[in-house]
Amino acid sequence: MKIRHLAVLCLTCALLVLVLPLNSVQAQNYIQYKVQVNGDGSAAWTITQVSETNGTVDTFVGFQQRIISLIDAASNLTQREMSLDPNSPQISTTISSNQSKTTEYLFSWVNFSAAQNGSLTFGDVFGVSGFFNQLYGDGALLITYPSSYAVQSVFPVPDERVDSAQTLQWLGTQFFANSSPHIVLFSFSPPTSSPTPNPNANGLDWQLLLLIVVSAVAVTAALASFAILMRRRRKAQNLSEKNAISDSMAIESEEQKIVKILQVNGGTMLQNAITDQSKFSKAKTSQLLTALEKKGVVRRYKKGRDKIVILNAQRKGE
Repeated sequence: MKIRHLAVLCLTCALLVLVLPLNSVQAQNYIQYKVQVNGDGSAAWTITQVSETNGTVDTFVGFQQRIISLIDAASNLTQREMSLDPNSPQISTTISSNQSKTTEYLFSWVNFSAAQNGSLTFGDVFGVSGFFNQLYGDGALLITYPSSYAVQSVFPVPDERVDSAQTLQWLGTQFFANSSPHIVLFSFSPPTSSPTPNPNANGLDWQLLLLIVVSAVAVTAALASFAILMRRRRKAQNLSEKNAISDSMAIESEEQKIVKILQVNGGTMLQNAITDQSKFSKAKTSQLLTALEKKGVVRRYKKGRDKIVILNAQRKGE
């Protein structure tokens, strides 16, 4: 029995020895810099930080100020204009099941590379003193570039280089300190295949004729459609103008009806009486009298809950 217990105890200790270092590695800080270099000279950066769940992460303001300061220093060093895309900075954090926290810092660096004569040169920015310390310290660096480019020269030599995947990788950024880093990519064009002889070259004349006929028909149809559209627009415009004139005459006719009622009744009436005789609604009568008042045809005075309407002198004899 004692031997069995001793064996179980030894096995438990061995498992603890294996598990505890693993958890320690999972919880320790880890930094990776991923730089996607683009053909226009810009670069999309993704900084991945793995830390303990209670570890501190950068604020958005601190992250943004850190990048702007670094870009300014790189611009002064390389003597080319650079900037941070103001819409690009983002921070996202996730908690994993192994009690670690992963934070991603994303931003776009405008003019990260010097694009000239079909080449991209960008390693010079890493020459800024303490470049990666101004970010989040030493970490792995992965650089990817467009498939239409190839590596012309690179220093320091990457730990891993896969030309087919367009990637350069360093296990640590300490190799960039106290050196003159540079990375030059050149653009290449895929070879063009020679034209295949056309066995129907003799039939070029009728094909060209057919193309001309089809083009002429298309142009004629387009002009006809345009003419029909213009006729419809003119017709709609004329109808709109006629409706506007008709509406104006109707309003004038209604105002004249009010004036005639006032003339028949001696030029002075209560507004409610005008409503009764005109058969208009109260709102319509008020609207017409307001228009006549603005034109100087009538005057109105308040009388209790009603109004006295007086036809101006020059209108009574009309």
